[in-house]
Amino acid sequence: MLIGRQEERAAIAAALSPRAASASLLLLGEPGVGKTLLLDMTADDALAAGTRVLRVRGNAAETELAFAGLHQLLLPVLDRADDLPVRQHGALMAAFGLGDDPTPPDPMMMSLAVLTLVSHVASAGRVLLAVDDAQWIDPGSCQVLGFLARRLAGEPIGLLVASRGTCRPEWLDRSVPELEVPALSPDEAEELIGAQPDPPLGAARRRVLDTAAGNPLALVELSRSAAREGALRADGPQAAGLHAAGLHAAGLHAAGHLPVTDLLERTFAAQVDELPVATRAALLVAAAAEGVGPAGVLAALPPGTDMDVWLPAERAGLVRLHSDRIDFRHPLVRSAIYGAAPFAERRRTHLALAASLDGDPDRRAWQLSAATVEPDAAVSAALEATAMRAFARGALAEALAGLERCAQLNPSPAEQTRLLTTAAYAGVLTGDIDRAEELAAKAASVNEDPAATPWISALTALVEMLMMRMERAFALIAPDGLPDVAQLDEGSSTILTGIAYHSGSPVQRERVLRLLAGRALTDPAPPHPFHLWDAGVTDPFGKGGLVRSHLPAVTSAPGRAPTENHTLGVLCMILDETETAVSLLREVANPQWEDADAFHSGMTAADLAWANLDRGRWADARLGVERLAGRFLDGVHTHGSARALTVLATLCALTGEPELAVRHATAALAVTEPAGVLGAVVRARRAAGLAATALGDHASAFRHFRALFDGEGAPVHYHLSCYAVADHAAAAVLVGRAEDAFAALEQVTAVVGGGGSVRLRQVLDRARALLADPAEAGPFFESALADPAGHRWPFEHAQTWLEYGEWLRRQRRIAEARAALVKAREIFEGLGAVHWSERAQAELRAAGVAVAPAPRSAFRTLTPQRQRIVRLAAQGLTNREIGERLFLSPRTVGTHLYQAFPVLGVSSRGRLRDVVEPESGD
Repeated sequence: MLIGRQEERAAIAAALSPRAASASLLLLGEPGVGKTLLLDMTADDALAAGTRVLRVRGNAAETELAFAGLHQLLLPVLDRADDLPVRQHGALMAAFGLGDDPTPPDPMMMSLAVLTLVSHVASAGRVLLAVDDAQWIDPGSCQVLGFLARRLAGEPIGLLVASRGTCRPEWLDRSVPELEVPALSPDEAEELIGAQPDPPLGAARRRVLDTAAGNPLALVELSRSAAREGALRADGPQAAGLHAAGLHAAGLHAAGHLPVTDLLERTFAAQVDELPVATRAALLVAAAAEGVGPAGVLAALPPGTDMDVWLPAERAGLVRLHSDRIDFRHPLVRSAIYGAAPFAERRRTHLALAASLDGDPDRRAWQLSAATVEPDAAVSAALEATAMRAFARGALAEALAGLERCAQLNPSPAEQTRLLTTAAYAGVLTGDIDRAEELAAKAASVNEDPAATPWISALTALVEMLMMRMERAFALIAPDGLPDVAQLDEGSSTILTGIAYHSGSPVQRERVLRLLAGRALTDPAPPHPFHLWDAGVTDPFGKGGLVRSHLPAVTSAPGRAPTENHTLGVLCMILDETETAVSLLREVANPQWEDADAFHSGMTAADLAWANLDRGRWADARLGVERLAGRFLDGVHTHGSARALTVLATLCALTGEPELAVRHATAALAVTEPAGVLGAVVRARRAAGLAATALGDHASAFRHFRALFDGEGAPVHYHLSCYAVADHAAAAVLVGRAEDAFAALEQVTAVVGGGGSVRLRQVLDRARALLADPAEAGPFFESALADPAGHRWPFEHAQTWLEYGEWLRRQRRIAEARAALVKAREIFEGLGAVHWSERAQAELRAAGVAVAPAPRSAFRTLTPQRQRIVRLAAQGLTNREIGERLFLSPRTVGTHLYQAFPVLGVSSRGRLRDVVEPESGD
């Protein structure tokens, strides 16, 4: 029965309307407040209107089972999966454990398969996805639902999610609006009690109203309990006394108020206590095996038990039986039954269920786990097999939970150590750094094998580095007694050199160079990727050439692990092999992926964004870090989120938001400088310097760029500071501090020697030109622009064209100046470098060119996502091909293009190339 809720129903209808921006809504509220009833009524209304409804209801017994929720949601339409493209079909079947391919499915391809499948169903009519008790849906399914929630634009698909409490589920995008379902008003509570078959009166009514506090389920259940108390009182004082004791346990006769969850659980437990023993036993089995059908539950009950055992529970309204499932009236009925049973009874129940689930090894393993208190190698092995199956199906969070539990159950310290370190590393890969830190500490506490200690220390050091505890991280992996890198395996040495690079500490770097002194890369066979990393990241100028010579063979080799792709991608970025870096990093942190910012705690996403920024793909860079940078601003201060914020600060400085850039850079510096994360500090300082340049605050620009070099002009970060030497020179000249820039240029030139990349040689020649006597600057500018490969870093290339054009104009070489300035302006406009484009326009006018201010690019007014779609469409890709690449449905791609055409002033795909090509930044 629905009392009130008109406002809530109207809000749900508006949020799910086809005209709504996202056609999605999150319902929040305490248990029993009516979320499920609202969801049920919405689903009924949708069915009546001809909408197809796909439903899933989470339950606590299945949170560790990979993709259990997703299977429940899609089961009614899974027969249409055969129509999916081959790769999508294979990924979806593998996630459900139905495929033949033993390799783990691509999580994003599997998510795309779900979107494509639901989109196909929606082609015949509108679809509503109804998700109840989201707090208990397994993590893998939640990840897919989060993917869907971000991609409903243009789809005739609605999404309604109900979750317990007042906190938004982490997996649900912030763009999904939320509605907190409140308690009933006093008048509505009175109306609901009055509508009960035997409503309480007088003092009993006041107790119910006061205790329930407007919670509809509490009002109904306490009214029923009060009615039973009255009936029992009529049957005699002894029966009444027994039931009153039950009401007292439920809280109705207690002073004060219990939390509504406890109140309802006690109320339901009191009802269960009145049932026959066999029925109570059957309910306990059903509560322990939620998700198992009636036949499976009966199989775990004593021989001879039949379906009549459920009749008392059905008559009491506690459960409802269907041919394929048992539904508890409310999830709190299940928790009340399970929580009230003594552990010995629960253990016997779990063992009986395990014995009946031979055909379902994953459920069987978790039932055995729930029944096991003492270490048991066999149960641990069964649970590890389940965890590995979850990993093979792409359910990493479930795999991590399984590994942690089987470590608890294993009697062998060596096996515990192995399982805990594996789980900790899984935590690193999935971005759950707090959990990884806890698991690594547990591994260290149980470890008895000295040979395992270095790896545990290295793993802990990696976690510490991701939490920006740089000194502790380095000390863990390179204690004073470590003689050389030969004492470390490849993974450990890579962590060590990465810490030294990100900290930028001269002391750490010198120590690493000494430890690596005995390792050479002279073997003609391609070296291990991690050995290349160690050499290239610690000495990018001295050994960069040798490392580059090995990169083509190493990067083209098949079968690399994701961590190897990440390592090689960052190495390529450090050595200015930017296109290769983007290609490698996209394989593990494609910005279109839902969990791209989780891998290695966001470090890979930040690395990819920097590579995209360097190569001029600024929309892609922004798309890859906005969410991760937002976490930093929300207080999640990890290394990855700090680096993401420096990317965003740089983009804001370059694209016309310098004030915001300064705020972002300042926020990043406030955390990274005290932590000694010099790599991030240099990035943030440079972003602040670029923002000050755009604001015309040359004194501040000089101060920020000057901070990238020490008192003698040496780079404070042995690698990253070198790339700012030309910006430092430009700012120094404007404030009359050229001598500081000269010192920095000399120091950087000495550090780089003959090992500079094309990019860095361009930067150095630009700095020399800016600091040279005006009569002698020309050859330096020409040298900076001589190598055609310099255009691969378009912003820096355009800076050189701009300053060359300015110099040419001052030398009265007007025709040449105009050509250079036009070139600079074209690149800056293509990139969206607002300040620099305006500066080029001003110089052109000073050179006698009648040039109107460039209108704001229509292309750049599009969102980063829509820019990518338009760009791919301009290249001739079909909607389906674009959808495969960007993990969107073809219908959504078509909607984006339909909405982009009038903004761009085009009427067909064939005209898109004319609009997009000047924007490429290439």
